[in-house]
Amino acid sequence: MMRLRHSALCTASFVALAACGSGGGTGSNANTDTIPPQAGTVRDGLGEDQATQTSATTVAANWLDFEDDSGTIAEYRWAIGTTPGGSEVQAWTSVGTATTATNATLALADGTTLFVGVRAYDAAGNESVIATSNGIGVDLPEGGGGGGSQLMASSITQWGVTWQFSEAEAVGQFCNGDWWVLGPVNVVSISPPTQNVSGRQINGSMVNPTTLVNGEHGYDSRLFHPYENDRYKPYLNVALGVSSGSPLVLTAGKSLISSISYLGTSLPPNGSFSQLQTAAVLTVLNTAPAADAFRPAYTGNDKTVRFREADLDYSVFASLTPTSGMPSISEQAPRFQRVWLDHHCGWSSRYLHPIDNMPDYGRDFTSLLGTGAMLLNTNLSNSQKRNLLVYMTQIGIDFHGNVVNGGYWEGVGGQGSGRKFPILLAGKVLDDATMLAIGTSHPSGYFGPGHVNNRSQFGEDCQTFYVQQTSTGVYNWGYGGYTSASLNLPEWGNNHTTWPSNDNALWTHDPYRRCCTANAWVGQTLAARLMGLTTAWNHPAYFAYMDRFMQTETVGQWTRSWDTWQESMWDTYRPTL
Repeated sequence: MMRLRHSALCTASFVALAACGSGGGTGSNANTDTIPPQAGTVRDGLGEDQATQTSATTVAANWLDFEDDSGTIAEYRWAIGTTPGGSEVQAWTSVGTATTATNATLALADGTTLFVGVRAYDAAGNESVIATSNGIGVDLPEGGGGGGSQLMASSITQWGVTWQFSEAEAVGQFCNGDWWVLGPVNVVSISPPTQNVSGRQINGSMVNPTTLVNGEHGYDSRLFHPYENDRYKPYLNVALGVSSGSPLVLTAGKSLISSISYLGTSLPPNGSFSQLQTAAVLTVLNTAPAADAFRPAYTGNDKTVRFREADLDYSVFASLTPTSGMPSISEQAPRFQRVWLDHHCGWSSRYLHPIDNMPDYGRDFTSLLGTGAMLLNTNLSNSQKRNLLVYMTQIGIDFHGNVVNGGYWEGVGGQGSGRKFPILLAGKVLDDATMLAIGTSHPSGYFGPGHVNNRSQFGEDCQTFYVQQTSTGVYNWGYGGYTSASLNLPEWGNNHTTWPSNDNALWTHDPYRRCCTANAWVGQTLAARLMGLTTAWNHPAYFAYMDRFMQTETVGQWTRSWDTWQESMWDTYRPTL
């Protein structure tokens, strides 16, 4: 099981507030709870109950009225069968707390009747009885084409966001579950609506954002609090004033990102610094994509659909026997399902990361990505890996779009890492040369004090380096106390490419060396080696430093690995590579 920890090294200083992760949790009486949730109603389709469908590839369902005595449903699992409550077509699969689900990878025969079953679980693991839909018949058009995953709908709901159209439009879902609609389309309402609450504009939406250093946005006027600095721009909030009389007109080639603001009076229970509860993406296209298409990146103006789930190459992964403590892949996959919103450069990007979608702190989501990467490199079956791989690949596609549209994430304390590996993973499994070239097309390096190229795209690379003799008898430009004995030593600096003056040869000088950086890189580093990505990464000092770090830190300590299972896999398999 993964263990989440909070560093005692963090202080109340500005730097620690900006970069230290928040941990902890709340107590629970789950071990005394024996009352299972009450089952609700399952409907075929994504709105009102459908009796028939014309798709040969897609089954969708939604459900409501499940209840638990605690007031909270912790997880839903769904299955598809040819009998009520059966799982002949799709095994029981977790969707987290989502109340809709879609499988767009099926091959359905004309005349088949399918039943969707749903189970609910509370935090103690108590399981409801199976609630089953009343069945949906597959009625293919003459010729059996099935029309992919296309439906007609006047509204779409995802993750609590509802987009209402002026009339029924052709819609469908990408392989990760996100929605597309054929444009042009008139959006007449977005719910929950953007509105002003006590001087705070909440629940904003943006179209085709770019990745900006200054973080200008249209989501929430309190975003980045207490460092708002007038970054909220009303003209970027396209949800303002939307109505049937003044619709938001979206032509093809648009990504509409709609957010729901966090309205709590204190930090969320998971310690996130974000002011957004969640966000969802609607993509406007000019033609219907393949049923198994990946969504194009949410940033920028290029909405070309380039990739399909059928392109995924599972053979790039190792098939390792997992060590003890492996987390459940069905429990981990939903943590990557919602959009990882990250189109803002720098450490303060953590304020943009929606609470329900992703961890806000760089260390924490980098470690989570490492856990996902290692699960993909175990001997689980491809069908077991499917959801996790699809969701992580979509994150890689999005992160690549963020970089292409101006993004860079320098390492500052525990921030800046976790962006490069998902891009390389997506490039590897999709055999995409552009993503695989991210290490050479956006290189990192330090060329000397004041050099105009001293800007790193990725945190791991700007914090790791080889100690060099920079002039006769001078090492690392005289910073850090390095000597001739340090020559070619793989080393770490809080932000070496920008502030080499902060480098220090003493291992314990800077707490971020041990609390919040390399201890989160373990899983992704091992996965990169297993998948043959070290050359594409194009920063050897990173891999050399990770070896040094793991040899230096004490086995079993959180300062060595934020996730104990990653540490176990490293110790078992790194010596063999």
